[in-house]
Parts: sequence; structure tokens; C-alpha cells
Amino acid sequence: MAKDLLEKLGDYRQVRVTDLSDTQVERLQKSLQELENLVIAEASKIDPKRGSLKLRTTLALQLRPKLKQLIEQTYLTTVQTNIAEYDKSASWLLATFKEYPIPKEFKEITELDLTTIQQLKRGAYLPFEDLGNEFANELAQEVYNSTLTGKPTEQMIADLRGKINGVYQSSNDEEAQELVDFITNNPDKAEEVKTATERLNTIYGRDRLGNNFRRYATQLVQDSLMGFDGQFAKYRADELGLTSYKYTGTIIRDSRPFCRANVNKVFTEEQIRDTWSSQTWKGKAQGDPFIVRGGYNCRHHWQPTNPDWVDSEGNYKLD
Repeated sequence: MAKDLLEKLGDYRQVRVTDLSDTQVERLQKSLQELENLVIAEASKIDPKRGSLKLRTTLALQLRPKLKQLIEQTYLTTVQTNIAEYDKSASWLLATFKEYPIPKEFKEITELDLTTIQQLKRGAYLPFEDLGNEFANELAQEVYNSTLTGKPTEQMIADLRGKINGVYQSSNDEEAQELVDFITNNPDKAEEVKTATERLNTIYGRDRLGNNFRRYATQLVQDSLMGFDGQFAKYRADELGLTSYKYTGTIIRDSRPFCRANVNKVFTEEQIRDTWSSQTWKGKAQGDPFIVRGGYNCRHHWQPTNPDWVDSEGNYKLD
């Protein structure tokens, strides 16, 4: 069956926001590779087995503010660049509104929109900042603990690399580094990346499930952009008095049951909240359904609509 206009508009948003998310993830991951190199260069100046314990622990404590500075220089600078691009998501939503039978003034960015966008951006930055501070402390604690226990320098460095990038940490082994570089530079090649990751796991014994900086930051990049998109869409719908939404986007192999069951269906806000709160599924996230949708890394959207624009089968009548 041919897609109706609402589905096409939802797909339009999904393609563009997904592409932007992939670009931002790649940019973030490259910044963490840079961070790893800078952290190792600083930590390598401390030999956990050389000098008195007092000297070693003093050097370790002095490293803490430097680690925070390096995180601000790499990771948080990249986060600011990413969040600055959230305006694109708002403009893509407004592009879909141009197809709606609504007053012209609601089809353009308003002064109130700009204020709301800036507020949402500021809110989006805070979780990234908290994560950066958390891992600055973790890295500093790793160095301090190493000086106390006399851990070999090479082991301390390996542990620091693991805390930052996990399985994707840099390596002196040429083949391992080629695999890491390939994974970082080719996020769109899902099958090849999977094969490279499995090789890193099996041949080089790296644990991809570790609680590392890259893992949490990557998830935050994806969910933060989608959360902004959902928040702005809900705010704009409220401004228009729209209280119905079509759940739009494509279904892929690992789409969640919630998404499979509800994609391309039209719901009132009350129905959305009732349906979302009454069900559980793997990967469901805490929060507002208009923000978290199907859960972590979900790429579906709630496309605002009006019941008067939809026929009895849920199709858009104004094509």
C-alpha cells in the first residue's frame, strides 16, 4: 500500500535526524580517541613503582584537574558542536508543518520557538557534562589506585584506555589498530563493523560490554538528539492545539515490540500515555513517551496531526 503524506513526513524526519545522529556519533567517538591519546600521554609521566608513595600519590592527585581539562577540550567541545546542530532538527519538523492546513505563521520559526530551542539545548548539555565529570573522577581514581598498589605502568595504561573506549581502545598492535580505525570511521557499514568488533573480542580479548566512557556517551548522543526532536515536536503541537499523533518511522530487524505494534497508527495524547505506561518491553526507558518513544536508541517519531485530517483507516485525507 502506498504511503500517505503523514508517513512520508515521518520518514522525512527520520532519515534526516538519523543521518545527523550518525554524524554526531562519529564526531563524538573521534573526540574520545583523541582524549584517550592525551590522557595516556599525561598518565605515562607517572610510574606507579618509582619514587616514594607520597610522591606518587601527590602526582596522581595533581593529575585530576588536568584530566578534567582534557575532557573539556575534547569531549565537551564536541558535545557543544553537536548540540548547536539541534536547530536542524527543529527546521525539519517545521518543514513537515508546511504541508499542513494550518495558519502560515505556524509554519515558520517564531521568536518563542527560538527561546524554547535555546532552553532545550541548555538542558541537553547537562547530562553530557555530568557524564564527563563522572569519568574524569573515574580516570583520576584509576591513576591514584595504581600508585597505591604499585600496578605496572603498562597495566595502568591499558586500564585507562579500557575505561575511555572499551573494546575500541587504541593499540600498539597494527592489526588491532586497523580494526579500531575501521570501526570508528565506518559507522554506516553495520555488518563489516560487527565482524571487526567480533575479531577485537575474540582475537584481542576485549570486553565490549564494559562500562566505558564511549559506551555511555554514544548512547547519550543518540538519545539526546531524538529527545530534543520529540520535545520540540510536542511543544509545537501544543502551540497549535494538536492532540493526536501518528507514530512514524521504519521497522528494522531489531525494532522493539512497542514500535512494531504501533508504527503508522494514530493516537490521542491520552492514548499514547495510557498505552506506553501500561506495557513493558526490553529496552524501555524511563521518562515521557514523547521524548523516549520506544526506548534507548529508538529512531521513531510522534508526528503531530489532527483527527479531522485522518480517515477511518488512519490515512491522511489531505494528500
